[in-house]
Amino acid sequence: MFLNLSSGVKLPDAERERLRSAAADAGVEVIDLTKGVNVAEMIRERLRADRRLFIAAGGDGTVNSVVQPLVHSEAALAVIPVGTYNHFARDLGIPLDWPSALDVALNGQLHQIDTARANDRFFVNNMSLGLYPELVARREERGREYPRWKARLYAVYMTMRKYPHVSFTVETEHHQEVIRTHVFMVSNNSYDLSRIGIEAPRSMMTEGRMTVYWLPHLPRVALMRFAAHYLAGRVTTTPGFRMFRTARMKVQTRHAYLQVGIDGELHRLAMPLTVTSVPTSLLVKVPRST
Repeated sequence: MFLNLSSGVKLPDAERERLRSAAADAGVEVIDLTKGVNVAEMIRERLRADRRLFIAAGGDGTVNSVVQPLVHSEAALAVIPVGTYNHFARDLGIPLDWPSALDVALNGQLHQIDTARANDRFFVNNMSLGLYPELVARREERGREYPRWKARLYAVYMTMRKYPHVSFTVETEHHQEVIRTHVFMVSNNSYDLSRIGIEAPRSMMTEGRMTVYWLPHLPRVALMRFAAHYLAGRVTTTPGFRMFRTARMKVQTRHAYLQVGIDGELHRLAMPLTVTSVPTSLLVKVPRST
């Protein structure tokens, strides 16, 4: 189990020790995720030793780190959601309290799901260009020890002040288009955009395709109206909103690299950016069917 001590929702010390003890009592090796830990190499070493269960105890960024060497392997990923939003765990139906989530990790059933890949980086939720990577970068400027709500407010203020956009060419199996946008997202499977509020769950994780969502270049006021539509579950009626599904796409820009948000974390990826769906490529532990 890889335990991220700096995830968005920090467990109290006593609760963290209870989790650590419960996992150890079940025969699970517990590794604290600290700066400098090479998660992928540690997992590969244990795969060679025939370990077949790896638990990510943290948020979506922690999950993404653990996923990388597990795609197309015989090992299973389990999640204990102690991050800020825990989108991936919610979409899998994982309980949000750690004792129940640990029980699913140990005793749940195996389920095969899709991943997607941006160049050599796999993702389970989404990949974003434009405002979102800037938000993440500004949030991380405040450091992990800074109160998360203050870091988010600072990030929103600085991002909207700068209001960055990206321009690039998108090529899919169906069409080619030049896009100038503040908001561009590629999801692994489709979100239910009719839901009211910040949550937009995925009802299926095995569609074998990605969904692309984007807006044309907008003034700040128009983007605020889009955000209001999103929170009200009416995003698809927003003027200019575009979406399409694809199994493969290429993003090309005049820059050599782009800042990309992947599963809530910031990455710098080389251009051209090739994004593909990777169907039924990851084994996960989910609650047993009743």
